[in-house]
Order: sequence, then C-alpha cells, then structure tokens
Amino acid sequence: MLELSNSKILLDCGSGSTWKLAGLGINYLMIDHIFLSHLHPDHTGDLVPFLFATKYAYGSPYGSYREKPLYLWGGEGFINFFNTLRVAYKDWIVPEALNVDELEESTKEFNDFTLTSVRTPHIESSMAYRIEAEGKSIVYSGDTDYSESFIELSTDTDVLLIECALASDESKLEGHLTPSKVIEIVNISKAKKVVVTHLYPRCDQERVVETIGANVGVEVIEAQDLLEIEI
Repeated sequence: MLELSNSKILLDCGSGSTWKLAGLGINYLMIDHIFLSHLHPDHTGDLVPFLFATKYAYGSPYGSYREKPLYLWGGEGFINFFNTLRVAYKDWIVPEALNVDELEESTKEFNDFTLTSVRTPHIESSMAYRIEAEGKSIVYSGDTDYSESFIELSTDTDVLLIECALASDESKLEGHLTPSKVIEIVNISKAKKVVVTHLYPRCDQERVVETIGANVGVEVIEAQDLLEIEI
C-alpha cells in the first residue's frame, strides 16, 4: 500500500490484503487505485474479498458504504479476467463507482502522481510500475525475469521493490529473478534503496537478502508483513 498526499494505492492484492490494511490503521474504503502486476492467484487472491467488503461494509467503523470511485488496473487480459469473476460472483463484487481498465506500456498522469508501466517477462499480463510523486519514486517489479526495460524503469528510483523468488542461479526458472540478477539490476539502475520480496522458503535458508546486500552499495531490506517505509 502506497500512501501519497491525496491518493492511497494498492500494488497487487494478494491473500490477506484487506484485513492487513486494518492492521496498519488504513481505511480500506479509502483506497483509490489498485494496480495489479499480473493475474496469478498470489497477486490477486484478495481482490474478491476486497471488492465484496467494499460493497458491503456493514458495521464498519469507517461507515457502511464507499463514497468515492475505485479504479482497478491490470495488464493485457485484465478486463476479461474481471468479467469472468463477475460471472461467478455477479454484482457482489461490483461496488458503486467501480472503474475497470487495462494498461499498456505508457506513462499516465493522475491527480497527485505519475505512473509509468512496462511489460515484464513473466506471463502475458505482467507489468512493472514506477510511481512518482512529490519528487520521490518507487518501482514495483511484480514477478519478472531480467529485462533491459525494467532496468530503465528502475533508474535512480528512491525505492526498488523487487522480487527474488529463486535462491541461486542453479535453481533458475524462467520468469523469476535470482540474487545475481537482482544484484546486476540494482547496480546498473543505481536504485537508492532496495526491498526484496517474493522470497520462496529456500531463499531464507540461503540468506539471499544478505547476499544481495553484500554486493550492492545501498540499503537492502527484506520485505515483511506490515513493514512501513517512509520515502
């Protein structure tokens, strides 16, 4: 969740996102935009609960309905994905003033931020995002393999939130990064702070965050639930 001066943004909506917002004291009815990096279930698993809760927030201390528009964004195929969910759940997941749209590789200006999106090598719907506001920037990789366009997107960003699903080059799978590739991306892009996420269990055993931190000249943080960072 990214909190700006006027906007509140979710980058993906994985399992537990809705109740974890409450754990941070964030009113989920006040989320303005959800940008999905791609359509795999670990990145979209709480979208249905979020939309359902947004429509039927009875008994909530924040009020019983949503008062401002909600914008859902995804890459190629997202509208069809959402329409398929709607076939299953009907209007139970369609709150008032819901807007659903797809993004291409582009730069879009919003009220208080700029969003740049590029395709990433993972699946057809995969996108990475750079959000700029108030002279600061954050880049979110979603799931990705190594790509020059992602490095360009990440250039000089204040915070790079980057996946590292694989523990070593020996375990390399197409569509995900290893520590050596993360190190290369960080050093070329000159990102100023790095948050490593999407860590599979073996990554903990192999201490990949420590490996990355020892080979780049900037602060490297392991992503944790409810971690807060001021940019």
